[in-house]
Amino acid sequence: MTQGPLDNLTLKTMMDNCQHQLILIFGVLTVRVHGNNRAVLTELNEYYKSYRAGKLGAHAIDVYVVDHESVATAADWQDVPREVGKRGRKEGYLDHLSEQGAFAGRWIKKFKTGMLMLQRLENPVVVGPCQANLAQVINFINNQFLNLHLRNGFLLGHAAAFSVDGNITAIAAGSGGGKSTLMLRCLEKANRQFLTNDRILMRSSDEGVEAVGVAKLPRVNPGTLLNSERLKPILPTNRQEELLTMTKQDLWQLEEKYDVQIEDKYGPNRVELTGKLSNLVMLDWSLDSTQPTQLERVDLNRSPDSIEGLRKRPGPFYQDESGAFADLYACDSVKTYCDTLKSIQVFRLTGAIDFDKAFALMDSMDSV
Repeated sequence: MTQGPLDNLTLKTMMDNCQHQLILIFGVLTVRVHGNNRAVLTELNEYYKSYRAGKLGAHAIDVYVVDHESVATAADWQDVPREVGKRGRKEGYLDHLSEQGAFAGRWIKKFKTGMLMLQRLENPVVVGPCQANLAQVINFINNQFLNLHLRNGFLLGHAAAFSVDGNITAIAAGSGGGKSTLMLRCLEKANRQFLTNDRILMRSSDEGVEAVGVAKLPRVNPGTLLNSERLKPILPTNRQEELLTMTKQDLWQLEEKYDVQIEDKYGPNRVELTGKLSNLVMLDWSLDSTQPTQLERVDLNRSPDSIEGLRKRPGPFYQDESGAFADLYACDSVKTYCDTLKSIQVFRLTGAIDFDKAFALMDSMDSV
């Protein structure tokens, strides 16, 4: 084993230079962010503006954000396995050793941006061009929140979700399935609160299924913005004109991400972090379908595989309470997810992709 891309003395010097601080409160977790570039913390503060208030959480962690040029390294990175259907080399990892040579964490490298992340139980660090890659810094911070809940028995789901009076509806599908677009469409009703865009945490209890969102703003492609009068202004006018010349199929497949700040676009007090999971909607529709958009109930006893798209591997950042990292290929079984969700209503949206029709159908879930 090697010490990693940065020796411990260099790492300590970088951390000592992080003199600026930002406190973020994510429910039970307080994150103290230390940085060497005040501008990065200012941008994080704006991004997380819906999560700054409240009492300090029962748990706390210090995260160090070192804005620095990419660190050149010839380390022998081990590839992080991609999700099914994803190609290319995205991330690599290797062990981090203490000064005494003992295992002390894991380095993870983002190959495209050169960002380096040291995941460990205490004082995790992200190093690299942080201001230019703020989304990766945000994901690193959010992974500390995910880790805390996974250690406490929560299941990780790949879903967007909204809440009404504390009752949560989750919308699940694979990447590019339309879950974020449908969730944002559902927020057009003023009594619905944003909970999460892409990850949800779930745990069965005597009161039902606890659900916890992740503090990540909706990050959507241009088609979602173009088809919403509320969100269209996020796109520059000239870009709107260019996009209007594209076919529906090409627009759907276009990868060009934009953040949607919920408070700015939907008003204040529209964000929640926790609630009780009541409904799960699996998106099983298609652009090519000629069938009408329909909503149908799912019996998990008969069709357990219908929630396959909800399952999500914890990924390379997950450490248990002892500091051990999980098997990168491991994912909880379909049975485990079904057992957790047995008390909620599960639905499938099938047929053609039609967000307006889906919006109307979801209003009638209780009668399906």
